[in-house]
Amino acid sequence: MNLDASGDGHAIVPGHAHRLDPAPVGGLESLRRRNTAQVARALLQLGASARAEIARTTGLSATSLTKITAYMIRMRVIRELAVVMGGDTGRPRVPVALDTSHHRFIGLHIGLRRTTGGLLDLAGNVVVEHAVTHRRPTRSGILAEARDLHTELVAAAGGADRVLGTGIVTGGRVDPARGVVVEHPLLGWRDVPLVTEIGPAGHPVLVDSSVRGLALAETYLGAARDTSSSVFLFIGNIVGAGLMIDGRLRKGHDAAAGTIDHLSLGTDALDADAPGERCRCGRRDCLAALASDVAVLARARSAGIVRPHASFESLVKKSRTGDPAATDLLRTRAELAGVAAATLLDLLDPDLLVLGGGLLQTPEHLGALRSAAARRLTRPDAADRIVPTGLGAGSLVRGSASLVLHAFFTDPVGMLPAHSAGAGRPSLTGAASDGYGRARGSA
Repeated sequence: MNLDASGDGHAIVPGHAHRLDPAPVGGLESLRRRNTAQVARALLQLGASARAEIARTTGLSATSLTKITAYMIRMRVIRELAVVMGGDTGRPRVPVALDTSHHRFIGLHIGLRRTTGGLLDLAGNVVVEHAVTHRRPTRSGILAEARDLHTELVAAAGGADRVLGTGIVTGGRVDPARGVVVEHPLLGWRDVPLVTEIGPAGHPVLVDSSVRGLALAETYLGAARDTSSSVFLFIGNIVGAGLMIDGRLRKGHDAAAGTIDHLSLGTDALDADAPGERCRCGRRDCLAALASDVAVLARARSAGIVRPHASFESLVKKSRTGDPAATDLLRTRAELAGVAAATLLDLLDPDLLVLGGGLLQTPEHLGALRSAAARRLTRPDAADRIVPTGLGAGSLVRGSASLVLHAFFTDPVGMLPAHSAGAGRPSLTGAASDGYGRARGSA
């Protein structure tokens, strides 16, 4: 994990509706806040560690580390473990680890068919996950379901006092600075103020696109943990790319970085006689029109490979039972995804290109994907850098909650509510503002 958390206003904190007070620009307080963040990130990466190991990793002095860990224990961010005998010096050691028993991050992923929500602990483990299938797939119906699920998750966390923040993601183009879904073609949404629709929460609520959230999650918790530059390529009902460049998540001038719906795959990728709809832009060589789950399923239905109302999962199942037409269609989709991956690898030269989405429902075709990429790449061996997601089960919860997980590990002090430590909070101050000039927890 190699993240730029310099706090200079340009690091990878996704824009947010509830703004967090930045660490003071200079002085002892700023230094302590940065050092606290270093310790928290070291424990997320290393796991349980002795203070001496943390000191070596962070470069902090033993005196500074003692003060910081004492503060973090009081704030229930870390906890001491049982004494371990031995080590380099032969003296007993008391390891510390992130305290996974108290604070929670909430994640909400609003998808085409369902909303998935859950809770993460400080180490990024999914402790609660729940999915709600859209009963009324209207804007008001979906948002009402999301509000109800959010309320349930606050209760499951043990109450609002234990929730450090909520991350909300969805497909399409999202402006995280305003908390607005600019456009989500599949849901038919345009200019939806998502953060205010969920309602006041009493804690930071961060909004971004699902693909950028997943890119953050891969960097903190998944396949890209040991990289500074990676691309997360998502091909499912939507398509998109999350771009981590030199430790920073690229948002773009119009919050549109990674929008690859209309990435041209080239006319040689097309079968002129194959059934299928044109892209809404009028062309037929766009990535979304050729390789998304929606497009592939439409082609399968049109060709009679599956029934008119069949799901994408039924197409996958038919392929696995030996249907050659279904298999050919899914293999071709993987090859088209390989063409898109090659373009991104050549353009950005990341350490890794991580795959996610419905594309991974057919891992048997990853070899075909890499081969197609190698044929297109300027440097064919770059195809070896294409890997599947490392998030595992609960990826949608991790992807959404990672917005606030990242904000926390950038500046833990700024995210922690003052009452967590009880009376007499030390000088590591910095209550987070809700964007209206009020500190969290105030009247």
